[in-house]
Amino acid sequence: MTVSERVTFVVEMELESDAIFGSGYSIPGGDDINTTIDEQGYPYLKGSTLKGLLAESLHNLLAWTGGSEEDYAALMGEEGWSGIADERRLQLTDMTLISRPVQPEEAFSAHTFTALENGVVKQGSLRSASCVRAKTKFTGSVTCDKRDVGLLQDAFKGVRWLGSYRNRGFGKVRFTAGNPHPAATGKSLPETFCIHYRLETKLPLIVTDLGRSQEFGYETRGYLPGSAVRGMVMSSLASSQPEWFQEHKAALLEDVRFLDAVPVVDEGAALPSIRGFYEDKAETRFETVVKDGSFTPGFKRAKLGSFCRLEDDTVVYWNGKTGGSLRIMRGGKNEDSRPFQTRHLDAGQTLEGYILLKDPKLAPMIGKMFGQTVWLGADRYEGFGECAVSCLEQADSPEWMEKYGYHSGEKLGTDLYLLAVSPLTMLDEWGNPCGLDLKWLANQLGIENVEICFCATATAEFAGYNRTWKCSTPAVVMYDRGSIFHLNCSTAPDTERLLTLQQQGLGIRKAEGFGQILFLRRELMEGLEHKRAAQTPGQLTPQRQNIQNLRRAKYDWIMSKSKELHKDELSSSQLGTIQALCEKAMANGGSLEELNIYFGKNVERTPKMAKRFQAIQTLVDNVCKTPLSQTLNVCCSDDSVIDRLELLCMLFDYSRKGKKKGER
Repeated sequence: MTVSERVTFVVEMELESDAIFGSGYSIPGGDDINTTIDEQGYPYLKGSTLKGLLAESLHNLLAWTGGSEEDYAALMGEEGWSGIADERRLQLTDMTLISRPVQPEEAFSAHTFTALENGVVKQGSLRSASCVRAKTKFTGSVTCDKRDVGLLQDAFKGVRWLGSYRNRGFGKVRFTAGNPHPAATGKSLPETFCIHYRLETKLPLIVTDLGRSQEFGYETRGYLPGSAVRGMVMSSLASSQPEWFQEHKAALLEDVRFLDAVPVVDEGAALPSIRGFYEDKAETRFETVVKDGSFTPGFKRAKLGSFCRLEDDTVVYWNGKTGGSLRIMRGGKNEDSRPFQTRHLDAGQTLEGYILLKDPKLAPMIGKMFGQTVWLGADRYEGFGECAVSCLEQADSPEWMEKYGYHSGEKLGTDLYLLAVSPLTMLDEWGNPCGLDLKWLANQLGIENVEICFCATATAEFAGYNRTWKCSTPAVVMYDRGSIFHLNCSTAPDTERLLTLQQQGLGIRKAEGFGQILFLRRELMEGLEHKRAAQTPGQLTPQRQNIQNLRRAKYDWIMSKSKELHKDELSSSQLGTIQALCEKAMANGGSLEELNIYFGKNVERTPKMAKRFQAIQTLVDNVCKTPLSQTLNVCCSDDSVIDRLELLCMLFDYSRKGKKKGER
């Protein structure tokens, strides 16, 4: 069997004209066609868009040179793909700016377009677009099989146009492909029973949550399930180490447990947020219903995010950062293309996970599958799922077991708190999901019986995919992450039995990361009285936060003032004239002379006309004379007459577009 060699090469893209990477969104009071931008406001080209451009060029290249369609299918994928790692499938990253300007706005230029009808501008066809400036350079990378490098480099040379309005001269580009270098191998690990790893998301990561998804929108889980990491490792082993994989296949599939990888902040062991906490409306008093089954009347469920760590008597909580993108689902021969939205875990986050092994001899080979970069999740061949491996090391056990659980030799009481660290369910004697099998649990703990005193739970359906049979597995209802049970035992269980059970997990599909539990120390659980939100590294810097707040304040002001303009009964052409005079004043360094002359002439006309124009003149005067910080009620670092005139232009532009056809 031929073993593939994966290599990576850098691709650079230079715009030879202004270009529009359409995002599918418009901005109120701004552009009708907006460019795809990152959270800092800088433009980028999506990896999925890059793949579409490359696919078109590759298809043409193969047709012109007499190449094989099999090469196209091997590189780009084909219908019916089961998700197994393909040795020749290429993987692409987003194209991002090589050099970022100080302000994001410096990367853009504005253009307007109209449509013609019988040689005359069609009414209502005026559109404005935000374009990326010519000469801007972007960079990204492509990972593929070594044998396909030359073919892909030639295909990149054929990509000459991209984006919207190509027929008007926009989007001319030039691609340059660099030399390939082999993918880095994983870190050498010793034999160990526990592997600890950390991943940094370099691209958005999609882990589809089918239970919450709709027909044209796909939700994501806020963490990376162990089954996704397991799939990556098994596929990589099967393709790169086929003989070794076949020899150890049974042990890999049954005796290795891949736990969920969750977003983490700062240092400290992360848990799923514990359910069952309530608080007052001021969020100053905090208590759990699981302790004795009651809570203070009038309290509401506490907001605790999705993940937490416990610091003395305080729950420190946070959420994984998620986003979304609008994409196009290409139809078949008899189907139309249609837009759909995909939710994802954002880039720039740290995910931490563990792999537990019964046979420590498997650890070194598993570690080799974690190179400098791994690709995970859905659509990982469509510009998603690139993660950098920032940590790969042996560990005695998961940190949260050591920090929040019991230790060998500790004396236990009869009350226990069992936390579902991952989704779990057990099966009854007929093979049906039953939640917790208390009789089996008591037997494993070596006691006569155990009962649930109180609990706080949530349930969800979890399905899977069988790579061997190429079909979905039946969905199973399980207790979701963070579900907690207050158990009462007939006698105090043996600590070693409890730790063994905790290490092995409960229920079904444990190799995929399900069934992981933690027995929380009683004094720790019952001592929690406060909560605090964690400071996540993905939050905006104060400077970027001020820019975002200013932008939002402008949009809010425009929306509210636009309603007043409609009441003044000014026509679209009159608003357009005022906007043009404001733009002229901006070009003249902020001189309002021509604008005041225009208002003076119209105020001297009929009383009805004077009333209309006096209102708009008052608005313009107030905005031009009042600091933007007072107008918008937000901090403004840049504040000049030109900045105030720009705000007015945005208002007039939005108001004119907001008038219905047939209105003045």
